[in-house]
Amino acid sequence: MLRKKYLKNMTQFISYLVVGGGATVVEWALFFLFVYPMKWDQNAGFTVAYLISTFVNMILGRLLTFRNASVVNQSNSAVRNFLKEAALIYLVAAVGCVLNLLFLNLFTDFFGMDSMTAKILTTGIMLIGNYLARKLGIYRENTQTAAAPTHLDCKPEIDRKG
Repeated sequence: MLRKKYLKNMTQFISYLVVGGGATVVEWALFFLFVYPMKWDQNAGFTVAYLISTFVNMILGRLLTFRNASVVNQSNSAVRNFLKEAALIYLVAAVGCVLNLLFLNLFTDFFGMDSMTAKILTTGIMLIGNYLARKLGIYRENTQTAAAPTHLDCKPEIDRKG
C-alpha cells in the first residue's frame, strides 16, 4: 500500500517535471527574447514571460499531471471550478514571481551573474515549492478507481434519473 502510494507520487512528480519543463522552456525562451534582443529590463521580461508560462503550465498540468484531481472545495459549476483553479494557481504563481524576482536580482546584483544564468538557477530553486503548493494546496486526488474524466471539470456527472 505504501509502495503503491510512493510510486503514484513519484509518477505524478515526474509528470510535473515534464509539464513544468515544457512551461520552463516557454518561460526561458520568452525571457531570453525580451531581455536580450528586445532589450527589456530583466524584471519586466521575467514578469511577462512568467505570466505566459504559468498559463501554459496550468493547462498542461491539469490535462496531464493533475487530471485525476479536483480543485479544493469544488462546486457543481465547471466555469466556477476553472476560475477557482486559475485563481489559486496564479496566487501561488504570484508568490513564486516575487521569490523569483528576489533570487534573480540577488544573483545578478550581488553575485554578478548573467541574467540567463541567474534565471536558470532560480528556476531550480523554485521547482519543489511550486510542486508542493499545487499538490498540497490546490488539488485533491479523487479516490474513485474508475476512469477519471480528462476535461477541466474532473467532478463526475451525477445521475439525475429517479
